Amino acid sequence: MRALIAIWIAAACATVARADKTTISVMDLNVTSGVSAGEAVMLTDKLLNELVNNGAYKVVERSKRDEILKEQGFQQTGACDQGRCLVEAGQLLGVQKMVGGTIGRLGAVYAVELRIMDVKTGEIDRAFSRKYKGDVSKLLDAMQEAAADFSGSGPGSATGTTLHEPSAGTPAVSGPPRSAVNGLGYREVVNEKDGSVLIEIPAGKFLMGSDSGSTSQQPAHLVHLNKYAIGRHEVTVGQYKRFCKAVRRDFPDQPPWNNEDDQPVVNVNWSDAQRYCAWAGLRLPTEAEWEKAARGTDGRKYPWGDRWIGVNCNHGIDSWIAFEDTSDGFRFTAPVAEYPDGASPYGCLNMAGNVYEWCGDWFDDSYYRSSPDRNPMGPSQPTDRRVCRGGSYYCNPEYCSSILRSADKPGVAGKGVGFRVAQ
Repeated sequence: MRALIAIWIAAACATVARADKTTISVMDLNVTSGVSAGEAVMLTDKLLNELVNNGAYKVVERSKRDEILKEQGFQQTGACDQGRCLVEAGQLLGVQKMVGGTIGRLGAVYAVELRIMDVKTGEIDRAFSRKYKGDVSKLLDAMQEAAADFSGSGPGSATGTTLHEPSAGTPAVSGPPRSAVNGLGYREVVNEKDGSVLIEIPAGKFLMGSDSGSTSQQPAHLVHLNKYAIGRHEVTVGQYKRFCKAVRRDFPDQPPWNNEDDQPVVNVNWSDAQRYCAWAGLRLPTEAEWEKAARGTDGRKYPWGDRWIGVNCNHGIDSWIAFEDTSDGFRFTAPVAEYPDGASPYGCLNMAGNVYEWCGDWFDDSYYRSSPDRNPMGPSQPTDRRVCRGGSYYCNPEYCSSILRSADKPGVAGKGVGFRVAQ
């Protein structure tokens, strides 16, 4: 009898444990490029099965999910990977959490962006963001990692993206999370107007300039900056198209090799960049802000360190006309999310090469010899040029340095010049 009672108690406890589990459903993953619809279904099923195996959630099977949504007359346009679509589907399914996301390939790198959304609040509980080199089979491993991370048995925020809790009274919105901590430990925020992801750079001193090289970058000097935020990558063709549509402005012609939405917009002059920033409620970074975001606080020469590593950025070989160089994977501009190994100490991408980036400052060759040591804004009197930083796809290593100062006339709109935002 005691044995039977023990068995009954164990079964009852197991039933209670199952009842206490959070209910969750997985929607078919959205794909952007480089992944077929059939592969997306396979990866969705892999993620679903791994969540079941981990046992942290009570997971709705695909067939049951489809049956319920069909009975409820659920209709959607395009992929159901975030925002209101996930919330609506979750409400119809009667679950507490929904999983959605996007998978795509940029060059040789697969990007995986997944999220768990709370159906009741519309907030994102947890996000998973990774990049993988190799064939599509690597994405099967990604699904296993994501399931482990979502179930609390994975690496968590050490390598993924952990969201901050929203402040009390903040209304839920669809779309990307408003704030997160990246893999390097720095807070990222999403500007809802244009979708830019900005990385918060903490207040403090950094080494600006150098005691060698071009006289315009001398001398090396300590500069204190207040806290600010800067774009994780350059403003894209897709973002600039939305801006032009919103303000009824002609979209600037792009070179034939720079028409994809995930490439950096070019052929924009300084005033064009300023107008975009004003529309988005942002601004151009100062030269000092740009340099700190690229170099960090240890005085490095390139975003990744002092040693030149050609595969870490999109660059030319050894001359201004070295357009034929494809050793870095691209002949011309690259998508803005490329070269994760070339990220700056804060996680900013493509701060060496790809395209030059406008800054807010006027340019003066001798400015560093008299500039203030706190929050320098550039010369107080206008000159004939504005600062550009970072080099481009046709530049050699010297011109891709995070120290080198460059400039151009503000009315120039070049095929190798773009910009990133700041706040």
